[in-house]
Amino acid sequence: MTPPAPVRRSFVLWIAAVVVGLVASVVGLAEAPATAAPTGLVVGLVVLVLVVGCAVALRRGRPWARLVLTLVGGLSVLVTVLGLLLSAGQGVTFGAVSTVAGLAQAALIVAAILSAHQAGANAWFRHE
Repeated sequence: MTPPAPVRRSFVLWIAAVVVGLVASVVGLAEAPATAAPTGLVVGLVVLVLVVGCAVALRRGRPWARLVLTLVGGLSVLVTVLGLLLSAGQGVTFGAVSTVAGLAQAALIVAAILSAHQAGANAWFRHE
C-alpha cells in the first residue's frame, strides 16, 4: 500500500531536515578548534540516524513514529528558535551558516509535522 501524499511529503521533509542537520554538523566541525571534543557531533549524528528511522516508520504508517517525530521535532524547533533569540538578546552571535541552517531545519521540521497531521494522513495511521 502506498502512503498518501501528506505522509510522503512529511517523509521527504524529515529527510531534508536531516540533510540540513548533516551539512550544519560538517560546517560546525570544520569551524571547530582542533582541540574541541567530538561528543556533541556524535550525539547529533545518533539523533539524526534515529530521526531517519522514525521517518521510515512514519512512511510505513506507524502511529508511534508520528508521535515521536512530533514531540522531538517540536522540542527541536522550540530549542532552536529560543536559543537564537536568547543568544541574540545577549549579544552572542553564531556563524551565518549555522544560523541559516538552524532556521531552515526548524522550518522543514514544522512543515513535516504539519504535513503528517493533515486530514489525508490520519487514515494512514489507523490502517495498522
